[in-house]
Amino acid sequence: MQYLLAEAVTAAMFGGYRPAYDTVSELGVPSVSDWHVLMNIAFCVSAVSVLVAGFCSAHLLATRRRVYLGAVIGYSVGSVLVATVHSGDGSAHVVGAVLAIGAGNVIAVVVGTGARACPRWYSGGSLALGVVGFFASALLIAGIGPVGAVERASIYTFVAWELLTALVIGRRSRSAHSRNTAVRPTPCRRAF
Repeated sequence: MQYLLAEAVTAAMFGGYRPAYDTVSELGVPSVSDWHVLMNIAFCVSAVSVLVAGFCSAHLLATRRRVYLGAVIGYSVGSVLVATVHSGDGSAHVVGAVLAIGAGNVIAVVVGTGARACPRWYSGGSLALGVVGFFASALLIAGIGPVGAVERASIYTFVAWELLTALVIGRRSRSAHSRNTAVRPTPCRRAF
């Protein structure tokens, strides 16, 4: 959620910014964005939160834990690269963006196919979001559509997956508290 808020504030303060045509990375470039610090902090906070949550949740996957953890690390490294090597400053920024976007969608697909004890609607939603993210990424690479809109489609699928996951975990926590039961780390089938 912090990522979306930071992006919205930074874009609102960026004169002439057009989300359909301008990339998210442009919001973090010091020479063109007055609020670049906020956007770059948001990239880093996202990197750290995904890394921590990923390592804390890896045990919930029935299969492909290494792929999941590799994607978690890839996302985090990519997000930090996007925050520290700005758009137009070299290929490391592009590598970071590809890592963050690609790995984020890998995470959703792996959870959708590997967390067998989770409800089908959650697994199906995770898989669908990851697949849509990859499709949008293919459009971005092919140069089809307005770059800002297509880039956001490939990014927002992972953000939507994060929000879906938070919603499901939050519902479980409220349900447990309403039954006056202590919430503790549990297998996915009991957490959702």
